[in-house]
Amino acid sequence: MRIKWENGVVVEYKGDGVVLDPQTKRLNYKAAFITHAHVDHSHAFKIRHIPKFSSNETMHLVTVSGTKTDNWRPLSLNEKIAIGDIEVMPRSSGHVLGSYEFEIATPNGTVLFTGDMNTRQTRLVKPAEPVNCDVLVIESTYGSPDFVFPSDDIVAEEMISWAGSVLREGRVPVFCADHIGNAQEVIRIFNENSSIPVVSHWRVSRVNRVYEAFGHKIEYIDINDEEAQELISRHNAVIVAPKNINSLSFDQKYVSAIVSGWALKLRHKSFPLSDHADFPNLMDFIRECSPKLVLTYHGGRFNEVLARHIEKKLRIRSYPINLIATNFLPI
Repeated sequence: MRIKWENGVVVEYKGDGVVLDPQTKRLNYKAAFITHAHVDHSHAFKIRHIPKFSSNETMHLVTVSGTKTDNWRPLSLNEKIAIGDIEVMPRSSGHVLGSYEFEIATPNGTVLFTGDMNTRQTRLVKPAEPVNCDVLVIESTYGSPDFVFPSDDIVAEEMISWAGSVLREGRVPVFCADHIGNAQEVIRIFNENSSIPVVSHWRVSRVNRVYEAFGHKIEYIDINDEEAQELISRHNAVIVAPKNINSLSFDQKYVSAIVSGWALKLRHKSFPLSDHADFPNLMDFIRECSPKLVLTYHGGRFNEVLARHIEKKLRIRSYPINLIATNFLPI
């Protein structure tokens, strides 16, 4: 079994190979597997010449932005699919609606590929499942001891308190978050813990409708509705908008805050609500998977930071996946 980085994570066994979350069209493997709908992981939907596999939810989330899904095939949770001698089993990654991690079994061993993951129970997504494996390929977005998130309940209380204080000043609070995942969590926080109405930016609203179609109750008013404009004019609502939205920032009646795990490093008003695992959760997950080898990825400089801590604290061989191709043979 061979594992390597090739603008995506590749697992090969003899003449068969699959690529996970590829980031380029210039690949020629038997199949591409897509963990979730965020744009930095769903590039494979633009690849037409090989079959693409993802959850049904991921496909729907991608299509609301206008992406076509030619040569796509659905995956169901915990149902295996065989690509030659390689078997791929989707499991929940706890990140966003429809997000999967992939357990990849070959005659030489088993790989668990996490994609982006979250091990905490959220309001809308079940947590990632640890899986016993030979090789663990794990994301390292927050793979540094600097990233220890407070509980989501504490963050929720702080968000509601801040929103109330902004409204009492006669201004409108705007929470800027990933339009897939964190935005829906913010809406649910206010649905469950506050009587303040939630106005949703249209880009967030179209994602909300996919969540609703798959059975998740989300109460919001689209920003283009007449009712939303009335609530905003009376300073009687919070707005949930995508990150990097500038159309609201020029009006003094709006006050914005970022919702992201990176809030721990930001000076701008922000809240550390994240759909990723923090450093302690990553380390606990690795321990529970009990791998023989850990390959870190998708964390930039934190790939190396996390790998060093894995070797020091857990005594498991670890290094960034892009350093060298790995040939794994059973002992």
